[in-house]
Amino acid sequence: MVEVIKSSEGETSESTPAEIFTGGQVWARRLSGPGTGRGQDMSFGIVQFGAGARTRMHRHSSDQMLYVVAGIGKVGTADSEEVISAGDFALVPAGEDHWHGAADTGSPMSHITVTRADSVTEVTE
Repeated sequence: MVEVIKSSEGETSESTPAEIFTGGQVWARRLSGPGTGRGQDMSFGIVQFGAGARTRMHRHSSDQMLYVVAGIGKVGTADSEEVISAGDFALVPAGEDHWHGAADTGSPMSHITVTRADSVTEVTE
């Protein structure tokens, strides 16, 4: 059976733990994965970064896919960074130290994030 989650259902919560986010406000809405009761294989969510907010340097034990739905942001590693905007897709390989968010663009940014449900995130900064 197909399950539909309407935009008016569920909740978006402010998610600003200092261990993963820095520089401003971040909101997240997890739609599938551990703790949701939906989706056993993939963790899927929408993350909204206020202007200046980003993640700290971190890595995942699975690949991470990011799809920007609004605004302008950045994704980077220790050696490089790229500006990303609505419609852009970033694939971060498992184990790659990286960060992403609105950073210093002056714009908020929202992206969809997809990882394996059993992926472990480790902050490396």
